[in-house]
Amino acid sequence: MSTILCIVAHPDDEIVGMGGTILKYLDESKKVITIIFSYGEKSHPHLKEKIIKKTREGETKKLDELLKRKSIFLGLTEGKITQEAEEKKVRGKLAKLIQKYKPAKIFTHNANDPHPDHRAVHQVVKDVVENIKYKRSFLTFEVWNITNENAPVVYVDISDYFKKKLELMKIYESQKHFIYILLLPIILRAWNYGRKNNCKYAERFYKLK
Repeated sequence: MSTILCIVAHPDDEIVGMGGTILKYLDESKKVITIIFSYGEKSHPHLKEKIIKKTREGETKKLDELLKRKSIFLGLTEGKITQEAEEKKVRGKLAKLIQKYKPAKIFTHNANDPHPDHRAVHQVVKDVVENIKYKRSFLTFEVWNITNENAPVVYVDISDYFKKKLELMKIYESQKHFIYILLLPIILRAWNYGRKNNCKYAERFYKLK
């Protein structure tokens, strides 16, 4: 059974960016593991961070049980990923996880994502992939992107999984205000990529390796 590794900044990033592709991989009996840098505890400034942390962890566990996938939290502070990646030696931990699971493909955030945490995770993952000389597929997905990356593009037909992807996003109920903002761009993006891939809906990835 081949393993797919999704490495993200916050819970829900991988569903927004590549939820349809994850569902397709699971349908193909591939093992999906998500490594999450931060709990996203600052998403509700008016609530205590420990409450949001517990809520978002619970939402992730609910999705794990539903999809029969595995998630690993690294526990970094939202907004301090670059700093704490150094202090907590996250690159070494991430290298060990990649060597342990030997993924056939690694997915992470795009380098040009406007969110600073997403860009920080991209840089950490890129550093590790280069340092350990990872030779298999390394791809990036889009969440908040508004510009194109200068890299080869891969489209994945998610026509059979797009509706379920949107349903899975609702599991992250604590993030419904952000998901509502993203919903129309996600639909339009999937439709546009599907048109380019001669299917109804697709997700686009940039292939770095």
